[in-house]
Amino acid sequence: MTTSSNNSATALAHTNIALIKYWGKKNADLIIPYTGSLSLTLDQFYTKTQVSFDRQLEQDTLLINEQAVTDKSWQRVHDFLNLVRQQSGITENARVISDNHVPTAAGLASSASAFAALAAAASKASGMDLNERDLSRLARRGSGSACRSIYGGFVEWQRGSDDTDSYAVPIENPNLKDIRIVALTIETHQKPIS
Repeated sequence: MTTSSNNSATALAHTNIALIKYWGKKNADLIIPYTGSLSLTLDQFYTKTQVSFDRQLEQDTLLINEQAVTDKSWQRVHDFLNLVRQQSGITENARVISDNHVPTAAGLASSASAFAALAAAASKASGMDLNERDLSRLARRGSGSACRSIYGGFVEWQRGSDDTDSYAVPIENPNLKDIRIVALTIETHQKPIS
């Protein structure tokens, strides 16, 4: 879901759980995996992100769950916004407000929903009109698993060999519609290894 108006857009993306993992990156810069992967979207865990490009901003700003962020998370978002600026041709800095309904670094792929929502909102706010495949490619550049969070249900990340053919696609199979995953949050603090 994406809504937009005058250099501002809001998007919502759900996280996903990998059923078959991608086992590392063949190209770390482009986030191209060694192998494809398979995931199931979790409809109860999501991130809602608003991106507003504004020429009056001196730098990109990031709020996550109403807290200003200036650490390595800010740098990752800033680098991603630079990619969006490069692809869209705009130069303005952005205000990013993200509301994360996924425990961060707790094993539920919070970066997947975060970068999928950021990709959808930033691309729309910058004037890009991406189809789902290209949005999946863009989201992958922020976090590999984010390419799978563009879709609901079962999703396959096709590894590809370069930036143009590494993206996710939904798996359409009526036999899979009744499968459910139950995720129980026992602790909400960050795990030491993410």
